[in-house]
Amino acid sequence: MSQSHRRRHSSPRRLGFHIAPLLAVLVCWEVFARLAVLNPTFFPPPSVVVGVTGQLLIEGSLLYHTWVSLRRILLAFLIGATSGIAIGLWMGWSRPIRLIVNPYVSLFYPIPKIALVPIMFTLLGVTETVRVLAMSIAIFLLVAVNTMGGVQQIDDAYIDAALDNGAGTLALYRDVLIPGSLSEIFAGLSLGLGVGFNLIVVIEMLAAKSGLGYLIWRSWRLFTIQRMYAALVMITLLGIVFIYGVDALGDRLTFWEAE
Repeated sequence: MSQSHRRRHSSPRRLGFHIAPLLAVLVCWEVFARLAVLNPTFFPPPSVVVGVTGQLLIEGSLLYHTWVSLRRILLAFLIGATSGIAIGLWMGWSRPIRLIVNPYVSLFYPIPKIALVPIMFTLLGVTETVRVLAMSIAIFLLVAVNTMGGVQQIDDAYIDAALDNGAGTLALYRDVLIPGSLSEIFAGLSLGLGVGFNLIVVIEMLAAKSGLGYLIWRSWRLFTIQRMYAALVMITLLGIVFIYGVDALGDRLTFWEAE
């Protein structure tokens, strides 16, 4: 089997390794809830949650809240990822830019990303723009730091060879810096998406009237626990699809790094 073929299947294999324990937990949960070992009021059987999820999808309310959350996370990811890649490449290649920008990135990077949310709301108010911007900044920090690290680890011999052969700035980025840091870029994108899905729930719980986070919080307050779990199912499925989708795309685009 070729290296590219093995690499192509690495993400589905990792997904299987992560899903198997989850399935085991769900089976145990189902059995214990049916036997009343777990209180079904607070821990309804997964089969019941699936039924409620289907009902809410048919009614349309779950689809609406899912679309609102999906729109927010995709917009935030687009802004944070594109700016993070661009700034990260620039910082990694240009020492003057790194000296100027990196102190600010280093200042905010260690801060728990959830802590950025109330700070942003306090400074700029509670608006849809700020909701998206708060997620974008968190994603930007992760992508920029990983991208910068990817550029810095490229062997100087490749850069020197490109410059000796007359490569201009655009060609250097296209042929050396981006391909050489692609693995770290995708690692940053995957981390950014994970943080983004965590933040969207917190933001919609704290300061929104729509979205899956809002539905989770509202269902808990109204004690409609099955609806709360239905929203949790949807946000989990979205996270799995997007995060592992980014991982799979990264595996395909960096097939040469297969072991």
